[in-house]
Amino acid sequence: MTTTEADKISRFNVEVTSVGGRFLRVPDLSTVGDYVTELALASKAKQIILCSDALSSSLFLSYPTSQPFKAVVKGELSDEQFFETLKTAEIGVSAVDLAVAETGTLILATEDESDRLVTALTQAHVAIVPRSRLVLSLEEAESHISKMLADAKEGICISLVSASSRTSDIGDMNILGVHGPKELHVLLLEQEFLKSA
Repeated sequence: MTTTEADKISRFNVEVTSVGGRFLRVPDLSTVGDYVTELALASKAKQIILCSDALSSSLFLSYPTSQPFKAVVKGELSDEQFFETLKTAEIGVSAVDLAVAETGTLILATEDESDRLVTALTQAHVAIVPRSRLVLSLEEAESHISKMLADAKEGICISLVSASSRTSDIGDMNILGVHGPKELHVLLLEQEFLKSA
């Protein structure tokens, strides 16, 4: 039986939400900017950290500076400033290299390992998944990952994220946010997007 694009998206939505993630289809980066702004205002966030310059110009260029939060780009910070920002940033925003519908897994490839901290040390992670990068299975993802590794000029780190951070180690209670973000927001983007644009 052939899986349609609609089936694949529906399965991805089910898998993401089944582990407590929030899923939304969005037409363009402007809508992503609106979503992140609403999230920041609702959570009273003071600081958002973005993984790439492309995200900064696309998401927050048109927003008034009077917003009660500050959006900063990792690439514009020194290492010292970056680590200081991570201590207080409540929301991390990143683009995803690949996503797997059957498991709800997000796959991120980074040349700079510290990029992963944007998705791991904030209270909420907003992951932007271009629809063209949604594959059905881990088997299908394998060839894409092999190509990423082969094309990399330097070593890269591949991270697989399948839910917000949680543990049941303490008294068999499910506790969120122990080893990473408490919240995972997955935005499936209709528009194509280049992380390094």
